[in-house]
Amino acid sequence: MSSETSSDDDIAVIGGGPAGATVAALLAGRGRRVVLFEKATHPRFHIGESLLPHNLPILERLGVLDQVCAIGVHKPGAEFIAPDHPERQVFLFSEALDPEPAYAFQVRRAQFDEILLRNAAAKGVSVLEDCTVTDIAFGRDDHRISFLRGGVAAERRARFVIDASGRDGFLAGRLKLRSRNKDHNSAAMFAHFRDVPAEAWTVPGTIGIYLFDHGWMWMIPLPGGMTSVGAVCMPDHLKSRRGPLDRFFLETLRLCPKLWMHVQSATLATPVRGAGNYSYAARRAHGDGYLLLGDAYAFVDPVFSSGVFLAMSSAELAADAVDEALRRPAQADRLFRAYQRRVDRGIRKFSWLIYRFNAPAMRRLIMKPRNIFGLRSAVISLVTGDVYRDNGTGWRLAVFRAIYHALSLLEYAQSRRWYDRRRRLPSISVAEDEVAERP
Repeated sequence: MSSETSSDDDIAVIGGGPAGATVAALLAGRGRRVVLFEKATHPRFHIGESLLPHNLPILERLGVLDQVCAIGVHKPGAEFIAPDHPERQVFLFSEALDPEPAYAFQVRRAQFDEILLRNAAAKGVSVLEDCTVTDIAFGRDDHRISFLRGGVAAERRARFVIDASGRDGFLAGRLKLRSRNKDHNSAAMFAHFRDVPAEAWTVPGTIGIYLFDHGWMWMIPLPGGMTSVGAVCMPDHLKSRRGPLDRFFLETLRLCPKLWMHVQSATLATPVRGAGNYSYAARRAHGDGYLLLGDAYAFVDPVFSSGVFLAMSSAELAADAVDEALRRPAQADRLFRAYQRRVDRGIRKFSWLIYRFNAPAMRRLIMKPRNIFGLRSAVISLVTGDVYRDNGTGWRLAVFRAIYHALSLLEYAQSRRWYDRRRRLPSISVAEDEVAERP
């Protein structure tokens, strides 16, 4: 063990993605001594390139909005494309109940995440890249974090630990807190393409969401003529895979002719990657001396681009809770329970819609929306990231849910076939972080 030992850190943050970099920057801005451990060296590839409008106020509070604007593609909304509907449905953020902000950005995550991490360092966070946390020994008020950096074992001490390690889920795995969502088990395959034609989008800058028999696909326009293309698939389709991941990925894209017509002449520019165990949650978000946030706590299907927003919004909530808990330790449990309730409330609002996205009744509502009583605007408000307040969305979304259930009963045979299929789904067959050979 090296002599690199310190008891001067107030908070240790595991993970330098959007959640970790955000919470670290905010806490350092309040005068806290913060160390952040990041296993990679930025910039590094990551998926999840589509932001939501309610990311923008967080970016502004962090002081990086102009930098993100400079590397992003203006995103005014989303468009949905289904095989059995001749017309696309375009949902513009400007149609939300509260349309401010009325846009977001599509970004390359390597650039976006590096902006956030360098911002944390500029605010005084001790950022340790190429650094893998190997163990945490929790004490009463002093926790020892063991790590490897450049092959050298070292240790630091902190009063509190925040796990923002993303899908790695360092603490959730060690403490056996995480469980896969058996009601929504899917996996994703994705890559970047070069020279996808502009005709792929009705409205420039929108994310294209394509429905197909085994799930859904995305097309995200990125800077420099690149497009992120991915497929989130139900596991019975994944079980049909024969051969390498990149070949299966292209075979899957061909199952969606409306998407394939745009990518068949484009050039595959990155390796195809896969991610399994797609939806999961930890049983709790906090314990003695630690807090989980972002994907380290829970992850839901990314159909509404909620991942980065939930990571960064939970980081803001966590910064408030941790800072207050360090000042008033007797109130820590109350503060962290309130933090978890608020985070869970935001996740539930997204996940109710997400978990039913492939259901026949939901697809019909999305592809033939009507704005009676402002229901369409309420759904758009939800997918802008407006999930922590009720500005008229609550009762409207309740009516929307009631219409969904009524429509499911009216189309009982179709709905029953979908529920039966979901109930019989096998386990995921794509390995977590599988990467095909380079094209």
